[in-house]
Amino acid sequence: MKEYVAFLLHMMIWSSFSLIEWLSGRDRPFFKGMMLCVFLYMAFLLARKLGLRTRKAFWTTALTAVTYFTCQHFVWEAFR
Repeated sequence: MKEYVAFLLHMMIWSSFSLIEWLSGRDRPFFKGMMLCVFLYMAFLLARKLGLRTRKAFWTTALTAVTYFTCQHFVWEAFR
C-alpha cells in the first residue's frame, strides 16, 4: 500500500514539475536539468518519509519518473 501512495504522490510531483518547466520556458537546459535533479531528490525523500526502504524508494522514484515522462511524450506526440 505504501508503494501505491508513493506512486500517486510522485505523479503529483511530476505534474508540478511539468508545470514549472512550462513556466520557465526560457531557462537554459543546464538549469532545467538541475531542476529535474531537485524534483527527483524531493520524490525520493517523500518515498523514504512514507516508510519505504532506500532501494525500494529509489526504484519507485525511478519508475514513476520514467512512467510519467513516457506517458507525457506519447500524449505530446498525439496532439502534434
